[in-house]
Amino acid sequence: MTTIVGDWSRKTLVADSQFSDDEAGIKYFEEKIIPIDGGWLGVAGNWADGEKVVDYLNKKTKVKPKLKSDSSFLKLTKDGLFSCGNDLDWERVRTFMAIGSGAMAAEVCMRMGLSAEEAVKWACNVDLKSHEPIKTYAL
Repeated sequence: MTTIVGDWSRKTLVADSQFSDDEAGIKYFEEKIIPIDGGWLGVAGNWADGEKVVDYLNKKTKVKPKLKSDSSFLKLTKDGLFSCGNDLDWERVRTFMAIGSGAMAAEVCMRMGLSAEEAVKWACNVDLKSHEPIKTYAL
């Protein structure tokens, strides 16, 4: 899946770059953070869901989109860092948060005082679905 860390104190989102297609048995590397009005949206899970959420956030659709159950999101804007699952009920994150298959490893690293970039790098070392290069997005 992925590893994405949001760090409110540093106003950053950090993500690995590996996409995995289990059915086709391939992996490829791409951006996992989408620009939104006034900030960034991190997408873990189904990439097509991220595009639906961007349309919803940009008011192109008024009704919450139906999303896959394995999708989760981090949104970073000047108003704060927010997280949600497929229900799109955004909750404020006051410090940091990680989403995706490497989230637990990254959270441990953050709790140990490592930076978000270091946390994602370490998660890439242990999570099968996460891999460098690491990308950082700041406000």
